[in-house]
Amino acid sequence: MDTILHRLLASPGITALMNFMVGHYVTIYMVHRPQPHDGAYEGLTPALLEECIVYAKKAGFEFAAIDEIVAEALAGHTPKRPTLCFTLDDGYQDQLDELVPVLLQHNCKPTLFTIVDMTDGNIWPWDAKLSYAVWSSTLAHTSFQFNDARFDLPLDHEAARIRSRRQLTRFGKTLKSDQLHEFVQVALTALAFDPATRIPTNYRPASWASLRSAEEQGLRVGSHACSHQVFVALSDAQISAELERANSRLGQELKAPSRIFCYPSGTINDYAPHHAQLIKEQGFMGALTSTPGNTNLKQIKKNPFQIKRHSFPNSFEKFVRYSSWLEYIRSSIE
Repeated sequence: MDTILHRLLASPGITALMNFMVGHYVTIYMVHRPQPHDGAYEGLTPALLEECIVYAKKAGFEFAAIDEIVAEALAGHTPKRPTLCFTLDDGYQDQLDELVPVLLQHNCKPTLFTIVDMTDGNIWPWDAKLSYAVWSSTLAHTSFQFNDARFDLPLDHEAARIRSRRQLTRFGKTLKSDQLHEFVQVALTALAFDPATRIPTNYRPASWASLRSAEEQGLRVGSHACSHQVFVALSDAQISAELERANSRLGQELKAPSRIFCYPSGTINDYAPHHAQLIKEQGFMGALTSTPGNTNLKQIKKNPFQIKRHSFPNSFEKFVRYSSWLEYIRSSIE
């Protein structure tokens, strides 16, 4: 970011003035994973997370849980100050070990949305397995055919592996359940991935016991469905079954599960407008997407099942910008 712009956005006086002028906005962050030891994906360090939180506290931001924000929106209330909300997707143990403690220490009221079948130990999510297979493959290149699609995957350097992983994941999201399973097996074979490979440490799911312990310390836990398959690849009956089963397991294992749902993946191409009704029928107040942007309570009240979130950025400067009045103005005119 340009140094002058960063100073402008980070200035407490200018921030206070502009926040007053543009109104009370909400920035919801989607926090994925801590930085892995093997560099397999880009992650967040606890140090950067804490630096951002400390800045936000000094700048006068309010912290609120996603359930609180949606409840306030539906009631027609207005927050006292610009508000930050922290959510975490998937439910891995390293999120509980490294990131959640920082959020709880500063009373940020985080919510973690867990993949229920992963928490139950029934699955290693398909996209996570492909990601690990691509990263750990000993091959420099591989290729394979699936139906009418041809895949030529370079694996000879880090950037190539990242592109190959993204190509496989994008294609997998377009497939129905039975085809997805077949595609994953074909891809894993092409990557020379041993099916007996145990789940590595940085992909170990959080257990129900660890989630209960975190809940007692202030973490809210919610539903990220069961299989981590995007909704457009499932029938309405399959979606309803996943939502109901996830709700049941969360209710059995936890004291107060979140009443907000989090779409698997959550891009605009991953779900359809009518899916909101299926989610609402399961008792949810709203749903989180991964569409980037800041929002406000009026927008959330108008469309509570398509709530925007920013992916948590990889730099302090970007956090300042994403949390700012300038980003809210930009989001409002898109």
